[in-house]
Amino acid sequence: MLRAAESGTLHLEAEKWAAQYGDIVMCSTPNQKIVFLNSSRAIREAFTARELEQVINDRPQLFTSTVITNHDIVMASPSDANWSKLRKLFHSSIRFYGDGVEKIQSMMHIELRRLTERVLAMDTVTSARTSSKGGEGGGGGEEREVNMSDLLSDSLMCVLGMLITGKCPDPDVVRVMQRFDHDFNALSSPNTLSTLATFPFMRYLPGFYRNVCNAALRSREELLHALFTKTKATRVPGKPRGIVDTLLDEQTKPGADWLTDSHIHGVIMDTIIAAYLTSRETLLDLFLYLQHHPDVMRRIQAEVDQVIGERMPQIEDRNALPYTEAVLLETLRLSSFLPFGGAHECRRDAILQNYRLPGGSIVFANYWVAHRDPEVFEDPQHFRPERFLDDKGHVISAAHPTRHLLSFGVGKRSCPGETFARSRVFLYVTTLLQQFDILPPVKHPLLPLRRDSWESGLVLQLKPYHCVLRRRH
Repeated sequence: MLRAAESGTLHLEAEKWAAQYGDIVMCSTPNQKIVFLNSSRAIREAFTARELEQVINDRPQLFTSTVITNHDIVMASPSDANWSKLRKLFHSSIRFYGDGVEKIQSMMHIELRRLTERVLAMDTVTSARTSSKGGEGGGGGEEREVNMSDLLSDSLMCVLGMLITGKCPDPDVVRVMQRFDHDFNALSSPNTLSTLATFPFMRYLPGFYRNVCNAALRSREELLHALFTKTKATRVPGKPRGIVDTLLDEQTKPGADWLTDSHIHGVIMDTIIAAYLTSRETLLDLFLYLQHHPDVMRRIQAEVDQVIGERMPQIEDRNALPYTEAVLLETLRLSSFLPFGGAHECRRDAILQNYRLPGGSIVFANYWVAHRDPEVFEDPQHFRPERFLDDKGHVISAAHPTRHLLSFGVGKRSCPGETFARSRVFLYVTTLLQQFDILPPVKHPLLPLRRDSWESGLVLQLKPYHCVLRRRH
């Protein structure tokens, strides 16, 4: 197992073990038991059944949770007395309801207009392709070849910077946010964490593990200085601009003595960790799938043209664009870029489907395998958005027998920012496809849909790729 962890192929090895041994697989390292839950049924039972959810929802005490994020939501455990309070405050500080939706949507529209202008300011390339708007022989619009990875990374970081501080971050702050994301992802891969959990002294020995730990610590300090210290210095009490101001105001209320600056630090890092990586990878994966499946792109554009026309897409449009929503769901299923989610720790011995999970064992929900279960998803290795639509063309409900999609987790540890994340991705997809065709690159090779196109980490990340954006209007 350690060889697989070190090589970055743990999710692929776990896939083989699941095929051989079934829904629950336990492995042993010199000082740790590690359990993989390989079906949606086992995952749901472990994290939501009344007799188990209090036992298997803790986080193991790893370097990331004890030193990097500390008093946060993602890495802390529900047994922490202040965990549920902080989770509720996170929801209220985002305010993805009422007037908060309008504020976030307005913020998103500002960034999406800026993104469109940035693309249009780029140099054009020459090709003989035709526009999907004009059809065959209709003449192509202006084409620009872009590094999609860089384009989306910068844009998404601007959105998160506005959410956290209330203003668009300057390029230097964006670089700091990206550096923290990179260093934390490298540290938090199951490969690295499993090695550090087994051999914790590796953190102090010269070499890879000490370097990756120290890099994450340095990035953490730079991030907090840029987003917390500087924001706090310009804060006006009672006039919150973003999450930081909102939580600082909360500190002054009666009964909020428990809410320290360390808790706010944790929320900032959670927002970067959870909101940036997942949204970026969803969009990169989806746009790569569209380059390989242009018929899917044209169906999304037809739906956008019919329902939205030329106005800016709105969050409320999601319900009226079922095929677009199905494409998002299929992207989340097939990519499964969070192959194991976050590590859980079994607080004490527990029984799951007649198997004993030892107390102290680390438990991984194997979403990579669960989302490829042929008994649930017909032809699971292929990109088929229609699997999430019923015979009337409506998106199947979450309770439908074939809707075993767990991309945002389940139970107490489900992602608190799911609504914000899915709405953000929806606005990016509909806005970009309203304005542009997304086509294979001219000057660079098209990245293939192979497993080695993704690099290992906490999140499986596509290698950087280029594509052509062709103006539709």
